[in-house]
Amino acid sequence: MSSHIVTCPSCGTGNRIPADKEGVKGRCGHCQAMLPPLYTQPQQLTNSSFDSFIATYPGPVLAEFWAPW
Repeated sequence: MSSHIVTCPSCGTGNRIPADKEGVKGRCGHCQAMLPPLYTQPQQLTNSSFDSFIATYPGPVLAEFWAPW
């Protein structure tokens, strides 16, 4: 099973997060602070979900916009 390292924003400790926990907030194993959710795949957002995702995600976000015309 693959995993990723997420750095705790409070104490700087690296936390190993299993790949199947993508998009789930966890807790730091050292200080118990909330960790940001891990996304390794692009997230498809809609008009109704974009604003709430941007407002609640604590890290930088790369957005790609397109139109079929």
